[in-house]
Amino acid sequence: MKAHLRANLFLLVFTVVVCCVLYPAVMYAVGRGLFPTAASGSLITEPGPDGKDVVKGSRLIAQPFTSDEYFWSRPSAASYNATASGASNWGANNPKLRDRVSQFLGPIVQYKKNSRFYTGADLEKTVQKDIEVWFAAKPDRVADWAGEFDLAVGNWAKTDFAAKTDTSDEKYGLQGEFILAWVKGHPEVISDWKAANPTKTDDPKPEDLAAGFFASFAKTHPGKWPGVVDVEQPDKTKVKRIEPVSSDSAISANLFELWLRDPANATRVADLEPVAADMVMASGSGLDPDITLRNALSVYQLDRVAKARTAPGADGKKVRDDITALVKKRAFTPLGGLVGEPLVNVLEVNRELDANFPVPAPSK
Repeated sequence: MKAHLRANLFLLVFTVVVCCVLYPAVMYAVGRGLFPTAASGSLITEPGPDGKDVVKGSRLIAQPFTSDEYFWSRPSAASYNATASGASNWGANNPKLRDRVSQFLGPIVQYKKNSRFYTGADLEKTVQKDIEVWFAAKPDRVADWAGEFDLAVGNWAKTDFAAKTDTSDEKYGLQGEFILAWVKGHPEVISDWKAANPTKTDDPKPEDLAAGFFASFAKTHPGKWPGVVDVEQPDKTKVKRIEPVSSDSAISANLFELWLRDPANATRVADLEPVAADMVMASGSGLDPDITLRNALSVYQLDRVAKARTAPGADGKKVRDDITALVKKRAFTPLGGLVGEPLVNVLEVNRELDANFPVPAPSK
C-alpha cells in the first residue's frame, strides 16, 4: 500500500513539475529567444517625450480610427475590446446588420466616376443629394420609413441616451426628450400607441412612440426630417436642438436602404461605386487588425485619406499616388501568398502616414 502511495505521489509531483514549471519555462524561453516581438504581444512602440518607449498598439488588435486622415479598420462587434472578442453573428437578413451598414454607407456612398449621375458642385456628395431630393419628393416619406424600419426608428429615439449625465434633468437625451415633448402637443400619438398595445400598463418610452411620432411629424412638417442643429444663444454659445430640415446627413444614413429598394432608383443604384465587404462587415473576432488592399485603395478610403493629407495648393494627385505606393508596399498576403488576397495592417500604415504625410495645418 505504501509503495503504491509513494508511486502515485511521485507521479503527481513529477507531472506538476513538468507540466506547470518546466514546460512553461521552456516555452517562455523559446518564445522570448526566437520570437521576442510576438511573445510580447506584437506591440508597436515609439519613444515618448521622456525618451521611454510608449505603446501605441498591437499589430494583432484593431483600433477604431474615425478621422478622415486615417484608413479605417473593419467594424467591430466587440468595440475593439480585446477582453470581449467576438462576432455579432448577424445574418444578411438581420435588421440590425442592415441598419448598421445603412448608417455607415449612406453618408459616404458615391457614384462611379464615369456615371452620368456623378454631377454637381460637390461630386462626392451626389448620392446624398439625390437621396434628399427623393426623400422630399414624397411629403410623408419619413412616415413610410418609420412604419417599415422599426429597429432604425427605435435606435434614432435612443441615439443620445448615453449622453445623459447625472446632473441633467433629462432622462432620455435629445431625441428621446423631443419625442416626449412632441406627444404632449399631439396626444393622438400616445392614444394610438395605447390602442395598439392594450395589455401594456407601463408608460411608453420614446422608442415605443417613435413610429407614431414620425407619422405625426410628417403631417406637420411634410418633406422634412427632425434634424439636430446647433443654435447660437445670446451669449454666443451653441446648443443642440431638433428642427425640421431638408438637408441632413441623417437623412442619407437612415433612408439609404429604403432609397436602394425603390424601383425608381434602380438605374442610380446600378451606378454606385462597389464597396469592399470588409469595409462594412465585422470580423469573427471583432479585432481583425487588417483590411484588404482592395478596401484600402477604394474611393471610400484612399481618396478620403489623400484629400485630408493634401495641403492647400499642393499636388493632390501626387499625394494620392505616393500614398498608394506606400500602401502597396505595406501589403502582404497570408502564408506567403498561398491563400487569400493582399492585406494591409491598419495601425502600421496609419503610423507611416503620420511619418511621411503629415496632416496640413488648418487654413486661417
